[in-house]
Parts: sequence; structure tokens; C-alpha cells
Amino acid sequence: MPRSRWITSSNYTTRNLDPETKLFTAVLSQAVHDAFSSHVDKLNKQAARSFLISNNENLKTICEMAGRNSRYVSEKIRKKILKENGWNVDVAVDGRRKSYRKNKHLTLP
Repeated sequence: MPRSRWITSSNYTTRNLDPETKLFTAVLSQAVHDAFSSHVDKLNKQAARSFLISNNENLKTICEMAGRNSRYVSEKIRKKILKENGWNVDVAVDGRRKSYRKNKHLTLP
């Protein structure tokens, strides 16, 4: 199964995790893969995107079991979708450029 760079990071290793955490990390990774892969059909891509930005109880449970923050996951995916559609999410409403920390991944804050 392909791993998403938004789900894994250099600071986060799955080697020492329990099987359940690995499973839910893989589920979350597959959803991100489906949301942005060009070979996934339109209906499944939209379903994955809707799921990931919903921050509903199912996503919250999966993120919690994967050791991730569901609000951060949803916001990160929402911004990626907006960027993909031509929106500049790096500029604040007042015109100043937003600053971000480097290597920010879908991990707990």
C-alpha cells in the first residue's frame, strides 16, 4: 500500500507501533492516496475528500487510533484541495504571507 507523505514523517516511525495503530495509519494513508491520485475514479476520489475534510466521528476515531489530530488532518487536506483548485491559501486576508513551520505533517501538534 502506498504511503502518503502527509501521513508519515521523518519524526514518526511505525516500526515500534502496535498493530492497531499501524492499521489505522494505513487506513488514513489510503484515504489520502484515494483523494489525490489521478488513477482513482472521480466518485471514489470525491468520497475520500469528503471523508477527510468532514472531521466527523468516523474520521476522529480513525485519526485517534492512528495517533493523529483529526482537525489538523481535515485542515491540511482542505488547504491542499483549495491549492489544487487555484486558491492561494498561503496569503492571509490582509495580504500578508502566512508563515508555517517546516516539515509539518499529520502528527499531533
